[in-house]
Amino acid sequence: PLRYFSAWFCPFAQRCTIALEHHRLPYEWVEALGWEVRKSTVGEEGRSEEAAYHWKSEELLAANPSGMVPTLLEPRTGRAVHESLVTVEFVDEVARAHGSTFPPLMPEDAFQRAKARVWAPWVNAKCCSPYYSVLCKQTRAEQKDAFDGLVSSLRTFARELGDRPFFCGDEVSLVDVALIPWAYRFYVFPTYRGDEFVIPRDGELGAYHDWLQRMLDLPAVASTVPDRERYLEHIRKYATNSARSKVANAVRRGAAAHEYDDERD
Repeated sequence: PLRYFSAWFCPFAQRCTIALEHHRLPYEWVEALGWEVRKSTVGEEGRSEEAAYHWKSEELLAANPSGMVPTLLEPRTGRAVHESLVTVEFVDEVARAHGSTFPPLMPEDAFQRAKARVWAPWVNAKCCSPYYSVLCKQTRAEQKDAFDGLVSSLRTFARELGDRPFFCGDEVSLVDVALIPWAYRFYVFPTYRGDEFVIPRDGELGAYHDWLQRMLDLPAVASTVPDRERYLEHIRKYATNSARSKVANAVRRGAAAHEYDDERD
């Protein structure tokens, strides 16, 4: 089986986990990313508070020097695949090559596959990255601006979804898998930012909420979401500005979360 370097809390990794569970592809889970608390050292002279930094397993770093999850490793050859959206396509291709009888995550139709490849990065940038800005930005105006942008993007997603059960039609696709880990996690906003940060249900967002429930009802999703209370405690470090992950550092310097830089962040 593939050796799967992951982290229970990571929504990027959950994309890959959903794909693996969807196709029931054999894998060996390795919890390879965690947190340790120490003095802040990220260009914040005079800061005395402790901050939370990632620890990364040596095995993960050997397979993927950037130390990012998800990373899939073929032990026999040492070949590795990383980047969450790439891993979803990879798992889909491997599963199909091995005779998976489950619906493909990349649509059969070439035009729909092209659509999925266009919209998945859009969802990543417009519906997933703002999650970190809402949590990591520390002024109310910045938080609200990020949230309003997120809601606007979810409306766009819902309009494109229309009356289809899933983004590309009757079956789950790469685009659905791209969004669902964050869509599930939006429940943290009211706890850390207030009731005005609840995702609305008006207008086209009704279709979004219906889609969300359909996704959460899928076994490959339901079995991979983290415990709500455990995750709520985990994400506190982002809401209190003490997380020192690459995405948090990117937001802190004014970039979007998906624009993190391995050298700078």
